[in-house]
Amino acid sequence: MGLGGYLAWTAVAREIVQSGKAKKLLPCEVHGGQYLKIVESEIWKDNPYITLDFQEYQSGQALPLQLNNPRTNYCKNDTPTRAFHRFDKHIIGQICEFYGLENPLLKCELFFAETEHDNINRIVSGLDKDFITIEPESKTNYTSNRVYPFDKWQQIVNSLSKKIQVVQIGREGSRILENTTNLLGCTSFREAALLIGRSKMFLSSEGGLTHAATTTDTPALVVLTGYQHEKMVAYPQNININISSHGPCGLKQPCPDCQQDSNNHDCSEIVDIVKERLCL
Repeated sequence: MGLGGYLAWTAVAREIVQSGKAKKLLPCEVHGGQYLKIVESEIWKDNPYITLDFQEYQSGQALPLQLNNPRTNYCKNDTPTRAFHRFDKHIIGQICEFYGLENPLLKCELFFAETEHDNINRIVSGLDKDFITIEPESKTNYTSNRVYPFDKWQQIVNSLSKKIQVVQIGREGSRILENTTNLLGCTSFREAALLIGRSKMFLSSEGGLTHAATTTDTPALVVLTGYQHEKMVAYPQNININISSHGPCGLKQPCPDCQQDSNNHDCSEIVDIVKERLCL
């Protein structure tokens, strides 16, 4: 499970605790029906709904949050070539359903430390008053079908950078967009979310940082392909650009339809939406 998956569980933890079903949750995996493995992640840091203290679990002060429970997994069948997803409702809603919770708030949770705020304040002090953030890359180790073409992101940046500063965030070593302020590798994942919160808008294809963007009040413009269904991954507070003509295909191998959709999409749609929303 990636950081985006853990972020979805932060929403579930919030809903469980606020419903009164538990005081705290212990993120874990259960193996062999008995062995309980605590799952550590930077995502849980300072989260009041989460504990990593096994003694709180043993004393009954915390309930297990089993991340590998097959009954909460939106992927119902995972073959070497294709993932078959349940997509009638959002991932967060699907997990909450298992716990008897309906209509959860579709918003993830991150709780930032003072040192993280200080680092972002330092970074922002060197930026323009108004800026947008962008992450053009997508993880392709599982599937390449969520990718939006890099050259189209470049066209988008070329247009928007004439009106507003564009700050590129993400992993060190990623491809660098021209006409951006390059902050690749300058923040942790959590700090990237905090920086998104200081920007006017975040642009990306569906991925971990689009989940993280919901922890702030900054809207994200998210490109969705035919790999996944919009109902499963789209947050209502975001601007969701669904370019799919098919699907959800769930294909792990390159999908010709996903590729064709990306090639056919007119990236000026994204430029026009950003300019309209930000009054550029």
